[in-house]
This record gives sequence, C-alpha cells and structure tokens, in this order.
Amino acid sequence: MNKITIYHDFNLELKLYSIPNFFIDKIKKEFPNVGFQDIDSMYDYDSVNIYFGNRINNKLIKQYKNLKWIHLGCVGYDSIDLEIIKSRNILMTNSGGLLTNSMVELALNFITSFSRGMHHINYLRHHNILDRKNFDKHYETVTNLTNQKVLICGYGAVGSKLAKILENLDMDIYTVSRSKSSNYKNFSIDDLDRIVPEVDYIVNLLPLSDDTKHLFDSKLFSKMNNVNFINLGRGQTVKEADLLLALDNNNISAAALDVFEKEPLSKESKLLNNQKIILTPHIAGLDSKYWNRQLDLFRYNISAYLTEQTKSFKNKII
Repeated sequence: MNKITIYHDFNLELKLYSIPNFFIDKIKKEFPNVGFQDIDSMYDYDSVNIYFGNRINNKLIKQYKNLKWIHLGCVGYDSIDLEIIKSRNILMTNSGGLLTNSMVELALNFITSFSRGMHHINYLRHHNILDRKNFDKHYETVTNLTNQKVLICGYGAVGSKLAKILENLDMDIYTVSRSKSSNYKNFSIDDLDRIVPEVDYIVNLLPLSDDTKHLFDSKLFSKMNNVNFINLGRGQTVKEADLLLALDNNNISAAALDVFEKEPLSKESKLLNNQKIILTPHIAGLDSKYWNRQLDLFRYNISAYLTEQTKSFKNKII
C-alpha cells in the first residue's frame, strides 16, 4: 500500500494543540504506511489528501484540490461551508464527545461558583479585604440552586448531559434546541425575548451562524433580570460591549466567559478588570487525557479510511 500522509495543524506551543509523540508512535506502529507532516511546512497543496486539525477553512479547502478527508480535532465547523464539502465529495469527521465531560464540568464550576459567590470572594481576596463583613455586602447574591431556572442554549451532547446533572440538583431546566428531542421545556431562538426574563442562569453553547452572530446583544440583554450568564459556545455570539453595559445595569448579575469576540483576549479588554466576570482562556474542552481519547477515535477512523469502509466512520459530519 502506498504511503499515506496525515497533514495536521497541531503545531502550537500548547500541549492541547501539539500532537504528542505517543500518539504518532502508536498510529505508525499500527499503520506502518501512515505518516504525519506539519501542514505549515508543506508547500505542495495538491499532495494534501487528509487534513487533521482545527484551523482549516474555506480558503484552504479550495487550495487543497485533492482533499479527501477532514478530521477536526474540535467539534464546531462554522469556518467551513458544508456545500463546498458536499460538492467535492470530501469526507468530514469531528471530535464530538471527546470534549463533552470537560465542558460540562466547567459549566458546573461556573454555575456553582456564582451560586456561592466565589467571584465576589476572589475579588475580596485579591484586594486583601476577605472577611465576613465585606462578604456580607454580597449576601443577597448567594443562593441555593434548588428551584433556580436555567436556560441551556444548545442541546447537543454537552447541553443534554449538563441538563441531567442540573436536574438532579433540583434546578428547573429550559432548553433552546433546533430539534424537538429535548426532554425539558424547549424553545427556539425566536422565543428568547420572552424566556430570558424568567430565568436565573443562561448557559450559551450555541455554534456560530448567521442566526447566532451577536445574538446576545443589548436588545436581548435588556430583557434579562439579574441573570448569571455563561458562554462556552462561540465568542462572536455575544456582543461584549453590550454585555458590559448589561452588567452595569444589573440585567446580568455575573458572567463567565471561556470564549471571546476576538481571540486571544486583548490585554486592554475591559472584561479583565470587571469583578462580576469570571474568565478562562478558551480551555473548556481541555484536559490531560484528550489525546488518549483522540487516539482511540483516530485509530478507528484511519483504519476505516485505509480499508475503504468510510461509511462506518465515527463522528461523521459528511
């Protein structure tokens, strides 16, 4: 069998975005004809048959005339026009399921942090004024989650698992989903104006699309009433300037953001110094065992590819 090269973009100086040696070694041992090459060190676009990574987009797809399979190391694919993929019969898989638990756990972390006032505690600690007297000023914001209403926008693998856990904490669950598969009070994006005034927590997991870009803006924020707002979806679904105004106006009580309109977050961003905001640097899906799980998925799919059994691909998008 001819040599197969996997062109990848995992070449950053970050552990999650750099393929570990054990991953490459195990694939090569099991599939001796398979090799890996950094896409940035490749200049012959016509040689790219398989692309593995997160940074592929429509421009690159057009350049790779012989592209046959894209495997995304993430879940979302809003930078890719699926019609282009379909028209060229390109196969596409993603890493759905590999990030689910990590994202659910971070969402839970944010929700419980807000309910216990941890964002206020961190502020008091960093200003060396941590005591009961100063924390007492925030007493009214500390709540038990029982009977609190949470709106989960995006009812995929992460949203559905999060909903089950929050239901076990006796929260009242609302969902926004395109499908009718939600087991809870389900609504469409068009219903948000009338739903957001009723809830205590909003968890945004929505992908980026024409319908969701800047969905959370001043108009929608103005309908909220002391909501705790969490964004683990896409940064550009939220208009950050409007979010800051909503925090000032108490439409939003507190916010937790893992994604931003422009990444990396500017050191001049006003988000950084707002005591009502918890920030994480786009690490919701990160954990130290990601590459072990990715190995299991990729091993299965590369075997299917090499044996022309691509109909059995796991996580097949197209």
